[in-house]
Amino acid sequence: MTDSASLQLSALGAIAVTGADAAEFLRAQLTNDVLRLGRDRHLLAAWCDAKGRAQMIARVCETDDGYLLIVPEELIDGLLKRLQMFVLRAAVELRDCRDTLRISARHAADLPAAGAAHWQNDVVQLGLAPAVDGGARALEIAPAAHPAPADAMATNDPRWLREEVDAGLPNLVAATQGLFVPQMLNLHWLEAIDFDKGCYPGQEVIARLHYRGTLTRRMFRLFWHGELPAPGSDVLDADGARAGTVLYGAAGPDSRQGVLLAVLKTSAANASLATAQATLEPGELPYPTPE
Repeated sequence: MTDSASLQLSALGAIAVTGADAAEFLRAQLTNDVLRLGRDRHLLAAWCDAKGRAQMIARVCETDDGYLLIVPEELIDGLLKRLQMFVLRAAVELRDCRDTLRISARHAADLPAAGAAHWQNDVVQLGLAPAVDGGARALEIAPAAHPAPADAMATNDPRWLREEVDAGLPNLVAATQGLFVPQMLNLHWLEAIDFDKGCYPGQEVIARLHYRGTLTRRMFRLFWHGELPAPGSDVLDADGARAGTVLYGAAGPDSRQGVLLAVLKTSAANASLATAQATLEPGELPYPTPE
């Protein structure tokens, strides 16, 4: 039986990036361009190694004195150490905000639209793609001492994770860091890559795939039946050959079935697939994925 601890994704935390050179620092590191931001919007971006493999997928928002990178808490310590190596002599400060900020998942009628950021004093709501039923969703970032709203939900609650899977939003954890070029995570379709921006780590690999390559692996949404597969689990075809990798998933009301996101070989997407814990059935993503 799968170790339940391996299935428990960490909640979201934040890294603050501040200082006079914060914007140029992030512009030189991320796949997206923070200079497109203002306090009224947010965006997705990846941070990659020199081989173009994503080490982080962050939701980025602008603050009065810099930016926040919203990432899984389990990655923060490692990301801070690696990002610090690129600061050099720039006027940039990186700060772990796990003890100072509260990040909650919200459902309410008056939340900002997807992609919009709404500030009220020192609290910001980041509008996300709506739920399957059309309900508005957002992440709320507030000082840790600020009381959470009555409808607030933890960002690793299985109900919230299921909505993130249904929205087709990739998530990297320690088990899946460094395995995928951003396009394999559908980040080009989620407007998380600016192909006109200047250089950043892995940019040549990512641009070559975009302009000259063929995407032979990408992210798919699948239904699972059995036990929830852990992030990093192998997806196997009917012959037992490896066809892909599970990113993350969530159970539904019936704990023996749910949905997940996995990076698969495009040639195997319609094959009979399974993991060691579950059988899989193809689902659909809520955005176009042109071949």
